[in-house]
Amino acid sequence: MDINSFNLDLGGSMYLADILDILIIAVLSYIAILFLKQTRSLTAFIGILLLGILYVLARIFHLYITALILQSFFSIFIVVLVIVFQDELKRSFELIATSGTRRVKNKAFSSFSSTIFSVVQATSNLMRKKHGALIIVPGQELVERHTRGGNLLDGIVTAPLIESIFDPKSPGHDGALIINKDRITKFGIHLPLSQNLKQIKERGTRHSAALGISEKSDALAIVVSEERGEISVAKQGRMKTLKDTRELEKHLNQHYKEKFPEKPYNFFKSLFRERTLEKISAISIALLAWFFVVFQAEIIQRDFNVPISYRNIPEEKIIKETVPETVTVTLSARGQTILNTLSPESIRISIPGEKIESGINEIELEKANITHPFNVSVVNINPSVINVQAQEYKKEELLIEANFIEIPNNLKIKEVSISPDKAIVLIPVEEDTPDYILTEEISLENIRNTENFETKIALPDSYSLHEDSPRNINVTLISEKEEKKEEKEEES
Repeated sequence: MDINSFNLDLGGSMYLADILDILIIAVLSYIAILFLKQTRSLTAFIGILLLGILYVLARIFHLYITALILQSFFSIFIVVLVIVFQDELKRSFELIATSGTRRVKNKAFSSFSSTIFSVVQATSNLMRKKHGALIIVPGQELVERHTRGGNLLDGIVTAPLIESIFDPKSPGHDGALIINKDRITKFGIHLPLSQNLKQIKERGTRHSAALGISEKSDALAIVVSEERGEISVAKQGRMKTLKDTRELEKHLNQHYKEKFPEKPYNFFKSLFRERTLEKISAISIALLAWFFVVFQAEIIQRDFNVPISYRNIPEEKIIKETVPETVTVTLSARGQTILNTLSPESIRISIPGEKIESGINEIELEKANITHPFNVSVVNINPSVINVQAQEYKKEELLIEANFIEIPNNLKIKEVSISPDKAIVLIPVEEDTPDYILTEEISLENIRNTENFETKIALPDSYSLHEDSPRNINVTLISEKEEKKEEKEEES
């Protein structure tokens, strides 16, 4: 169904465009809530929500100054939001953009068991030797844009290789190591440091870097402390100290299962799988926004003169007359802007040809016959009944003959050539079919020998020429006048 021809009007108060508005705002609000939770900005969001509630109350109780100040604040809020959360917004857009380019099917989880075993074994040995280490295991998001420096390495993950990289004598032991799925891709890199002092506490730079990369991506960061000889993991901006390597193995297993599932990953499906409270909050925000921004706008009506058109009419049936040819359609919309920007060409009245019979038809126009943008509603059709005169025809192929007039007595016609010599004609079903049809009149008064004429077919008023038939006819006449013969007879 064409969306432009569909409209929903609930008691003159809600349009299909309003429903789409609410759905889109609800989805955006839901994404924003998840984003704010992920970036630990939920407290700021609650503060903004309280201001929004205050604005709603100011509108209800007509507190003009309060509403004006809050309205001015919200007008610049988007700009402030972009400035404050520019890195987080960029990350969100990158995640949405890359979600459609992920592989349809990931490797089987069992293929990462060797990688997990090697990481756990290396971490256990590093912890025992009290060698510091920082291992990054990315998820679906790219971490390269957050890193600086380092050395490229495309190698299989093994415990000896990891231990050699973090050996105090190795030049890259102070940096971080990246394990992309089952291969070591880079080592000795520098990561952004976290400013979350509450999570870092008395820990050192490695822990701050691990927490920093977990705040900016979905990576799992593993830290081995050279001072305490203990293991910590950072994920989603939270740091946790583990009891032993068995707990590290559980975290790695969970990370690989979550980020590289064997089933196809669907970002949008996973987006709405859980979090009922967030969904209810998003829908509530969208409904409140619609009610106070859109619902209170004035309903405006406007008349449009729309021509009548027809569809699916058989070629043997022709519309002879439509009374009236145009109809006044009254449309309504919420706010003057919609109607002012509405193009008259976007409104059409289309009548199905199957309902039209030969003769005079009285057709009642319905809203279903009117195609219009979905953000407006049809209020009235005037007139609601039109008269349509139609004629049914039969299709015949007839010979064409030249219609010569004013033929001189002494003219001898030797040959007449007509091109094309046949035409497809539509004849009323109640009339007899003739053997041929004539061209328009061709005068031969001043004819000289061979002449070419360009003319047209002359049809009776009740006939119609089929669209596949040519409109122009070429007639070639070869003749001679018998003047010399008459003169000889007179002389004799």
